[in-house]
Amino acid sequence: MRFLKRITLIAVCVSLFYILLSMGLSFTELSLRTWVKTLGRVIVWLVTPGMILFLALYYLYGNERVHEVVRVVCTAAAVIVGGIYVFYIFFFILILSGMEEERMLTSHLLVTDESFLKTNPVYYRPVAFFFKRPGEITTADQLEYLEKKYKRAFEISRSGNAFYDVTLPEVQVAVVPDGMSLADNYVESITLHSLLEVYRTVDMERDYHIVEPDEWKYLCLEASGYDDIPALSEDLLCLAAGAMSGGFSSSAFDAAGFFQEYRGKVYFSFGKDAESYTGSISFGGKDGEWPIDVEDVVRIAYDRQENGRQGEAQEPYQSTGEDDSAGEGDETASDQETQMDHESEVESDYREEAAKAVYDAALAEEGFSYEVYYNAKGNLYIDLGNKTSEEDGKVYSYLLVYDRPSKNGACELLVLYRSVEGSDNEAIVDMYAVETATGKVVASGRKAWSDVGTKEYREMTGE
Repeated sequence: MRFLKRITLIAVCVSLFYILLSMGLSFTELSLRTWVKTLGRVIVWLVTPGMILFLALYYLYGNERVHEVVRVVCTAAAVIVGGIYVFYIFFFILILSGMEEERMLTSHLLVTDESFLKTNPVYYRPVAFFFKRPGEITTADQLEYLEKKYKRAFEISRSGNAFYDVTLPEVQVAVVPDGMSLADNYVESITLHSLLEVYRTVDMERDYHIVEPDEWKYLCLEASGYDDIPALSEDLLCLAAGAMSGGFSSSAFDAAGFFQEYRGKVYFSFGKDAESYTGSISFGGKDGEWPIDVEDVVRIAYDRQENGRQGEAQEPYQSTGEDDSAGEGDETASDQETQMDHESEVESDYREEAAKAVYDAALAEEGFSYEVYYNAKGNLYIDLGNKTSEEDGKVYSYLLVYDRPSKNGACELLVLYRSVEGSDNEAIVDMYAVETATGKVVASGRKAWSDVGTKEYREMTGE
């Protein structure tokens, strides 16, 4: 009994202290950390009332002068009211706590998701472990972020707006906010620098330009047309192999070691547009990944680009009148039909390959069927059959639909839908990206078009 009294007294004191502290901090720039607020709400609204109620019932049953009927009635009322109170308060705290997320970006910088109160996100400085005050991202925070992420030494550039690896001072690195985290172009900058070093060292004659599919800069080789694909593929391989070997580096920077840990990317285009690109080739990484057949990847990208243009480039065959011979007209029409069938087959191939990759990687083990269909507009979708949900017992129909190429041209995007059998109300289950160069499948976690997806998905698609 003494222990129960002491615990209740401690809970009451903590609750009063939390309430008074919260009221006092509202007049200052300090505020409680998110986890402290959550713990305080639990003690104030759940633990303390529960302890007081339990103590009251204990005294009620321990008092012999109280009639048995009164005890039963009071107990029943306490259980009903307490149950309703706990149900609503528990979910209130659960929802309120879930609306705020706090992370340590660096040892001296917090980022908090307060989208229900303020413009998101909000930055703070931790104070005395339990408190925080409003703050901003500084160059010192960005520097600490880079050094912690890459385990390398960086310095601030003379401009004060960028950074550089001390072993490769000619390459500048930018750090920017990215939602609840920070993003940087260190890998992209090193890749561009290394590829340009190889390009100059081997005296490559092919023209190039710089593209920015995701606001970072990449090298993009230019090709003249379909007949140039074999030569373009050799040049792409030359650049990638040179960068991965590190043998062309003119500084103390270990390029070979770098590309054993991180993946680089080089783009290519069929045209001279300074902002355009057709596709990309990835290389390096922890597994030394890169395409088995670069030329095949380039051909698929070329065919996809040409199929996208065929509505503008192709003109329907028209007879010039009686002067045209029947044989010539039939031959021309037959040639056009054969060309369109070939283009349709090529277009179908890469979309179906992407859909099959998603099915094999993420859906086959769940027992889905696989039937390929095209609608009247030529759009691809895969009928995955029906499944009964373990959650609500309803029967759902599932479709895997090809969406489009990714923003950076490196991936094919597909969407998994489900709908109650016999209904047209479709809901998104997930969205997938299939990397053209490697066939790698990444689930985005997106269940709505407004969702941003996982970090890996964003990095791979440039979206």
